[in-house]
Amino acid sequence: MSNLWSTNTAMNAEDVWDDSALIQMYEESLREVNRSAGVTEKTFTDAEGKTTTWKVGGNCMAPFEENGDKSYYPAKINSFGGTDNLEVEVTFYFYGNKAVVQMEELWIEEAAIAEAVAADEAEKSKATNTNTRASSTQQPSTSTATPSLPEMVPVPPDVLNMAPPANVEEATNSALMSWYMAGYHSGYLKGMQHAQNSRH
Repeated sequence: MSNLWSTNTAMNAEDVWDDSALIQMYEESLREVNRSAGVTEKTFTDAEGKTTTWKVGGNCMAPFEENGDKSYYPAKINSFGGTDNLEVEVTFYFYGNKAVVQMEELWIEEAAIAEAVAADEAEKSKATNTNTRASSTQQPSTSTATPSLPEMVPVPPDVLNMAPPANVEEATNSALMSWYMAGYHSGYLKGMQHAQNSRH
């Protein structure tokens, strides 16, 4: 992030547009905001009157939307946030992607969740066994690659409930995040306009 691009440097386009450190900083800031709230359990009553208690570390079926198609996948609850703590950050089993979804969209499908948890535990056990086995030769991978969901930019923390930055580092982080979000949404808008123009 501290590298500046010029025609005299050996940086390529990938180096110039590498914002992984900024994304990581944003995700850490979001997790810190959610942690500071300290909510680890939330009881929710849906429109039909069914009450469910969701817990951090618990499992659910959560929505993932791509190209207008919404599908539900087994996920683990990471944290609660947003207004009235009704936004839920989840990590999808099989894919490892994180998303922030509305609590009203979560539901339970015991069989799918049990299958996902068992596969996750088997994968962790396999990784542990592979790491503990001392071998000087590279073993070919026998696992099948699971297609990954595209990364989604997390929803910004609830700005109205945040205190002003306490120090220069926090103020710098806030400025960088606003710059990143403005760039992201500007690019998204430009992409939508380009897609619309190419259809006509």
